[in-house]
Amino acid sequence: MSSATDAIARLRDQPAFATELARVIFDAVLATPVREFIAPTRIVPAFVAGLRRSVAAIDPEQLAAAIARRRAAAVARPGPLAAQLPPELQKALQTALRRPFTPSRELVRAAIDHAGMRALLRSVLQTTILDFATRLRTAMPDTGWIPGAGIRSKLMGVAKGVASVVGAEVEHQLEDRVRSFVDGALGRALDLIVERASDPRYAADMAAWRGDAVRSVLALPGSVFLAELHKLDPQALAADLHAAARALAEWDRLPDEASAVLQSLVDELEARSVGELLGPGQVDAWRAPLHGELEHHLRRLFVDAGFADWLTRLLDG
Repeated sequence: MSSATDAIARLRDQPAFATELARVIFDAVLATPVREFIAPTRIVPAFVAGLRRSVAAIDPEQLAAAIARRRAAAVARPGPLAAQLPPELQKALQTALRRPFTPSRELVRAAIDHAGMRALLRSVLQTTILDFATRLRTAMPDTGWIPGAGIRSKLMGVAKGVASVVGAEVEHQLEDRVRSFVDGALGRALDLIVERASDPRYAADMAAWRGDAVRSVLALPGSVFLAELHKLDPQALAADLHAAARALAEWDRLPDEASAVLQSLVDELEARSVGELLGPGQVDAWRAPLHGELEHHLRRLFVDAGFADWLTRLLDG
């Protein structure tokens, strides 16, 4: 029996070898400086080249078909989304969302003061004012007949007279006036939103809004989210994803930006090993499960025909 055949038999029949090798690999990784795993000069060129080849190999039609299959196979679980999350996780999420936080005025304005938001506010304000003016005339009681109503009766009459302009013959003029008023008020409305969102006095109110918004979303049944998923057009989504991936892969600054990010990590980590970075607590927490998973895959490797062929060529020349 050749040395290779004997070695393969021992690896297959004696699980202790897989256990020992898993421990050797695990300990070697823990002792290795983290910078060895993220060396920019080695990692970045390989990452960029792999990304570009991968993006070039994407077939948008096949990607769209895969998205369509996933969408068709998706099934909504019964009950609200919150029921599918750990209760303690929901509590932690609510605690985090409800912590007071005040963003800067520049950030808030950049998020809301743009053409899309102005169009939305304009539509809401115009519709609200027009609806109010239209209904005011019918909702206002006629107090002219009340004896002794005095000033109050006159004021109500004046208000009803103002509202009476909302007739079919002047409705178009009213809409023009409301539109003009709203256009002039949009800037002030946005200023008020920015002031409230960036004012520390309202931090608690904004925090409550964030918590309530997430809680309301989590209370929705899964079927609502599934219905939203079915609104997606697989062809359009695939085209968008492909375009985004291509834009990143073809970005001329990608190598420099990736190198800068990794180099900053290398500089920060200095010569610390993986084990030192994790600390004793994290190493102890993950040692058993990771060691077991590595051992499992080593045992599968030891019975693989390709591994046996490689080991035979190595040992028998």
